[in-house]
Amino acid sequence: MPEVALYDRQGEKVGQIDLADEIFGAEVNVDLIHQAVVAVERAMSQDSARTKRRSEVVMTKAKWYRQKGTGRARHGAQSAPIFVGGGVAHGPSGPRRVPKLTRKMRRKALHAALSAKIVDGAVIVVDEVTSEDFSTKRFVEMLTGLGASGRILMLLGSDEARDEKVYRSGRNIPKLIMRESPHINARDAIWAQTIIISEAGLAALSEGVEASA
Repeated sequence: MPEVALYDRQGEKVGQIDLADEIFGAEVNVDLIHQAVVAVERAMSQDSARTKRRSEVVMTKAKWYRQKGTGRARHGAQSAPIFVGGGVAHGPSGPRRVPKLTRKMRRKALHAALSAKIVDGAVIVVDEVTSEDFSTKRFVEMLTGLGASGRILMLLGSDEARDEKVYRSGRNIPKLIMRESPHINARDAIWAQTIIISEAGLAALSEGVEASA
């Protein structure tokens, strides 16, 4: 069972906390993580660009000029990609297939991603995340005190995530994403260089696993 330090908002160590083996001690399945990340990014992408192929261009398919005797290269229809107005070779063809993952696969991918972050020492557990007033400066000071840097994912309990002071204090900080536990996916975890989880967020994450078991 993984064990990590528990910190307060000032970055002071206040104890140790055990993490669930199923969530933070899972096998790091790189292939499954990759599938989950691709599925999320494909779903997020519009992929609306589409070009017409040679067969789709509205243009006569008659041979442009006779085959021999002109001194020119042999050509057929003007819809060939080398001509202006012709079809496009190897262009985008519209929405790509979104890989389908079962709920069990998505859950296992998330646990694998979180376990990988534990191995990297990128997970910080804090007793609570609150804000006494609307202050981005103090929120940044809290992140600095916790040693968080780079891209940060903050996983909060429902009360913390819905606290207007917390939300408005952290929403303008670059490279910080706040999520309500357990509503995250493998891409969120892999994207983050530092993951901060409150005790309430940790409890909600464990409850989510038990509910889906």
